[in-house]
Amino acid sequence: MNIMRALLLVTLAATLLTGCKKEEGVGGKSEIRGKVFQQDINNNTGQPQGEAYPLPEARVYIIYGDHDFYDDDVRTGPDGLFVFSWLREGDYRVYVVGECDQDPDDCPSGLVAVYRSASVDGDESVKDVGTLTIDNW
Repeated sequence: MNIMRALLLVTLAATLLTGCKKEEGVGGKSEIRGKVFQQDINNNTGQPQGEAYPLPEARVYIIYGDHDFYDDDVRTGPDGLFVFSWLREGDYRVYVVGECDQDPDDCPSGLVAVYRSASVDGDESVKDVGTLTIDNW
């Protein structure tokens, strides 16, 4: 009977420990940040015009883990900076939507998403995904 009780306690403890893993999302102390820039494109040549510049008020989305749809969004500041705060450990994808420079058959909406991935691996970490540049046709 004692062996049976011990097995039951071990099974219960294992279930509780594996069931407590927190998924990606809010509730941690980490952040993911980056910038959004816009690059003007010449309509006739398709070549960049001048330097890319910070894009204020751009909407940036974040996807937690392996979700199929975005979980949250923020707007960029005057310098194009965005920050997703209070994230737990895990894998994330951020993206911004811009104009599409592809054939209309490949891009019927005229829009395309620019993605970056980031892994948060500890408390109070800051992950910089760099600059997401979208085209302005």
